[in-house]
Amino acid sequence: MIVRIYSLLKVVILPLFAIFLVSLVFIPKSDAATLLNASNTITTSRPSASSPFSANAASGDTLASIYNNGSFYLASDSAKTIKTATAALTDTGTIVASQSSGLTTVYFAETLGVAAFNGADVLFVPITAMHKIQFTVPTTIPNTGDIILTFPSLATGDANNEASPSASTFQLNNMDANDVTLIKVLDDDTDITANTTISASNPSGAGDGPDISITIDTGSIAAGSLVEIFIGCTTAAAGDCSVQTPTLINPTKTATAGTADVWKIGIQTRDASDVNLDNATVAVGTIDSVTVRATVDPTLSFTITGIANGAAVNTGNVTGCLQTETTNAGITSTSTEVNLGLLANTPSGTDVKVGNIAAQRINISTNAAGGYALTATSSGQLINPATGFFLESSTTPNEFPSSGADWFGLHVCGLDVTTATWNSTASTACNSYVDGSTDPICLYGWPSTGTPLALASDSTGPIANSLVTGNGVVSVAYAASVDAGIPPGQYRTVVTYVATPTF
Repeated sequence: MIVRIYSLLKVVILPLFAIFLVSLVFIPKSDAATLLNASNTITTSRPSASSPFSANAASGDTLASIYNNGSFYLASDSAKTIKTATAALTDTGTIVASQSSGLTTVYFAETLGVAAFNGADVLFVPITAMHKIQFTVPTTIPNTGDIILTFPSLATGDANNEASPSASTFQLNNMDANDVTLIKVLDDDTDITANTTISASNPSGAGDGPDISITIDTGSIAAGSLVEIFIGCTTAAAGDCSVQTPTLINPTKTATAGTADVWKIGIQTRDASDVNLDNATVAVGTIDSVTVRATVDPTLSFTITGIANGAAVNTGNVTGCLQTETTNAGITSTSTEVNLGLLANTPSGTDVKVGNIAAQRINISTNAAGGYALTATSSGQLINPATGFFLESSTTPNEFPSSGADWFGLHVCGLDVTTATWNSTASTACNSYVDGSTDPICLYGWPSTGTPLALASDSTGPIANSLVTGNGVVSVAYAASVDAGIPPGQYRTVVTYVATPTF
């Protein structure tokens, strides 16, 4: 047997991981005590991406040219477009497929959906995070006392659009309309949100930052209590948020690649008269995600194994092939040769077996995502080169003649074989009977010298590994019968199998 293998493509897997950085800075004021053990942890420290278009883009485009300002657009991001002239956002995002290494082209998995103009419109990805701010109060916060959280101020020239990223602060992203739902307050791990009045406010302009005010309506928070505030959380208990709803939009990248942008957030407690009690400033860093690259080489294993004489045709393939009849050629097949032995005249009639049967098994495994196809070509008919006599065959699988005439071919069986092509009925089991016998009957065909004959295929890979099992195994039965018109001699042909993976 001749085996040809084609496999040249490579697969690149780009798993992506985000990291986060949290650092703490305590800056006590002279007129107040410092909140103890203050910190702010965010669920992702990846900065939002935001960059103006560097060339016009049509709504049907599948890529966009942008300015390289250090913004990273990652695969599966939902990118939006803001029309600067109207401050209107696209209603839905466009899924990102990849970004060029120079960071100047973003490729989409779908069309952009909205026309954009050079320098006037912005492509952005709002990266939202849940914040967990916690501290221990040295001074009791009394009834009607407050906790004030102050985020960085909006810089001059940085517009306040709470649904899109800012270059100078965190955007509330409609938090002001959903503050009661999305902010949870815990006192020593007990949810006291229902005992508070919460208000989130957007910046009034440059020099002012977003802030969150929490007023204690019922009871108080005693000195020494651990206060935990979850921003972007709908259910919290015992120091944890069980239902996260990341809401605050991380600022865009301003520091150089690999260096964190550090943002300071103020925490202040007040008494009932709005007199400052205690305060702290915490710092949180946003930093580029790390792209991890790896290469997986394409793989293909393609083997042919002979089946012993007297063994079942489906030996080693009992899951996918139900052709259980035994080989009877008298000679064990090898990986490179099938000998059908001495062919005797085949009796006519119905429900009788065809002549001699031999078999091989083909095993294919590949990591190709598109699976594989198995085809065959031949050197021609089963022929005696000395006399030119040959056995009849057909490129279209057929039943052996019931008249006892000469016939030759192969039959394939397995999970990846189209049963309707190779069996007389849709049944996956068949018998090597002659035409007119009881169904189901195995059909036998023989490939031509030019057009490959399709034997088996599976369009979903990988094949025959831990992800897909039972596929990639094909049993091949060879059979021949003769009549009195076939003269004696040595008859031979060559079949070539080709397994083609689709990467």
